[in-house]
Amino acid sequence: MFIANNNTRTTTSISPIKWLLLATINLLVITQATASEFTANKLNVNELNTKQYSISQGGLKKELNNQRHNNVIEAAKLTETPDQLSGRATSKTRELVLSNQNKLINKAKKRGLSRSNSRDYSADFAIYGATSLLQDDYDGDGFYQTFSVIFDADIYSYTENKLGEVYALLYIRKNGGPWTHYFTTDTFIIEGDTDIDEYEVITTFLSGYSSDHYDVLIDLYQEGYSELVATYSSDDSNALYALTLESADYDEPYIEPYIEVIEVRGGSIFWLALLLLSTYLMRLYPLHVKSICQLKPSKLNQ
Repeated sequence: MFIANNNTRTTTSISPIKWLLLATINLLVITQATASEFTANKLNVNELNTKQYSISQGGLKKELNNQRHNNVIEAAKLTETPDQLSGRATSKTRELVLSNQNKLINKAKKRGLSRSNSRDYSADFAIYGATSLLQDDYDGDGFYQTFSVIFDADIYSYTENKLGEVYALLYIRKNGGPWTHYFTTDTFIIEGDTDIDEYEVITTFLSGYSSDHYDVLIDLYQEGYSELVATYSSDDSNALYALTLESADYDEPYIEPYIEVIEVRGGSIFWLALLLLSTYLMRLYPLHVKSICQLKPSKLNQ
């Protein structure tokens, strides 16, 4: 009778502890799931809010000595208005840009204004060649946040005038994807087929460009006309092919920390709490049983 009563009292006393353990485990599981969902949503929001921003500066190569070249790069890093917000870059696909320009040309032709919108056929234009330079790889991973594109545009005139006013739209693509517009140059003058009019565009990717291989394309236009007169891309030269680039937010140098920071995630919290709870119950259970066994039979039978 004593043993039966003892077992009965012991079972009855442990049941609330089991319920407490079960409730704690369920609460931790729900907490972990909620934390994981919150983290995933936060990552998705950050990814959506990451815009592709860049800053570029162009000029005749002969006017950009080493000092001025470095000054342009340093000034670009301090800018508060990237080209995508100032209108120098539209981030539109090349297909869309050409489609819009063709619409303008067709409308002009219908109105008899083809002279001001279609190209001047008294001269031919071409891009003779292009080169690229990579600069600023602070984390040493082989991907650069600053690069230059240098190209030589030529004019072949059927008249005595061997000068032409042109400007260029520059596009970039990642891993064979669509070409996107990242800069429009100012108007500059080219002369015949010499290389003294080489034009350089210095670009720094500020954000949104992941570490990858990028191709560059250059579209040339005659000032005052909407029709494309010449194009040059990675299909024409390896100098514009598979450039190893990344934006500044991916090019952060590693600094060894002096203080070790331990990050505890949802899963770690769950197992840590479970371990602490289990340890507490294991210590509590022998004391509880011991206190019951020390009770007198008269107390147990009550």
